[in-house]
Amino acid sequence: MVDRTISEKLEIFIITFNRAKKLDRTLSQIFAENSPVKDFSITVIDNNSTDMTADVVHKWQGLNSNLSYKKNKYNIGGNANIVKAFYGASKDYVWILADNDDFCWNNWGEVERFIENDADAIVVATYECPKYDIAQLFDQMTFLPGVIYKTANINDTVMANMEFNIANMFPHLALAAKLVNEKKQISVVDNAVVLVGDNRDEDGCYTYTRGLDESIHPLQKGMNWISGYANSLYLIKNKKIRNYIISHNRFLTELNSAKLFFWKPKDSEKNLYNYLCVFAVLSPWEKLRFILNVILFYSLYRVVFVSKKECFDKEKNLLTINFDLRLFYFIKTKLFRINKNIKGVC
Repeated sequence: MVDRTISEKLEIFIITFNRAKKLDRTLSQIFAENSPVKDFSITVIDNNSTDMTADVVHKWQGLNSNLSYKKNKYNIGGNANIVKAFYGASKDYVWILADNDDFCWNNWGEVERFIENDADAIVVATYECPKYDIAQLFDQMTFLPGVIYKTANINDTVMANMEFNIANMFPHLALAAKLVNEKKQISVVDNAVVLVGDNRDEDGCYTYTRGLDESIHPLQKGMNWISGYANSLYLIKNKKIRNYIISHNRFLTELNSAKLFFWKPKDSEKNLYNYLCVFAVLSPWEKLRFILNVILFYSLYRVVFVSKKECFDKEKNLLTINFDLRLFYFIKTKLFRINKNIKGVC
């Protein structure tokens, strides 16, 4: 029996709102001569843009008959638009893209091999070192375009969890969590296919509630990715795995680290709710550690604080651990650095 082509198995959705120039750049990469997906089924879901988005899409439709365009009657919010794309998935695999990222098509062969091997998900972004452990893998899966999903794993419960998790910024983690819970096959490419782009809009605005007015719910307006991620971790059913993910995030602000309290959010994100979301998901021991860090932050750490930051250089297979000193809250200086050679983690 002849296997179907990858284009018959995989469809692509691009969610967008008021980023006509960035969308044009994205479509130019999707339909480039060297693009392996230029003949796939591609649908742009426009979240009721008021700029030239429709004109950009119509231009590319004139050149590519496989490009479809759907415009929402209302701006339903970017996270709800993600869910709408999952509702539209009808092929074996679905890849939901944003309108502002870059692509390296040289590495597409890995993706095809994983699809042919019936992978349940294919992680196609590697900036969070997803091969390192489950904590880094789940963190990487917050990046929506960074994962291609097998649609057979989508069911009523997944979609209901996605709907609920719209408020937590990462509806797609409902599907990612199902794969972790059921120990499904999550494959990770050696070399990234999608590279994360600048998330600001064309006016320089960086917000997840673009296009909505000031009457938006204050918790939605003020939510930061840290609290949204913490709330999303409840989707991991196994407490040991969940606690491991919470306490082993190596390359971003750890949820159980004192560094969390030095985090300087935007004014709208400076609310107790964001910290309480983190506190609630921690294990009993980590809750005690959290409280201790709060006390120390307002006492000793205001005078002296030593922090650790880890970075991974994929080209050199080098893990760099930087220790920094902060004095009187504002003065920062580097202490020392440790380099470790680690292979195969990204």
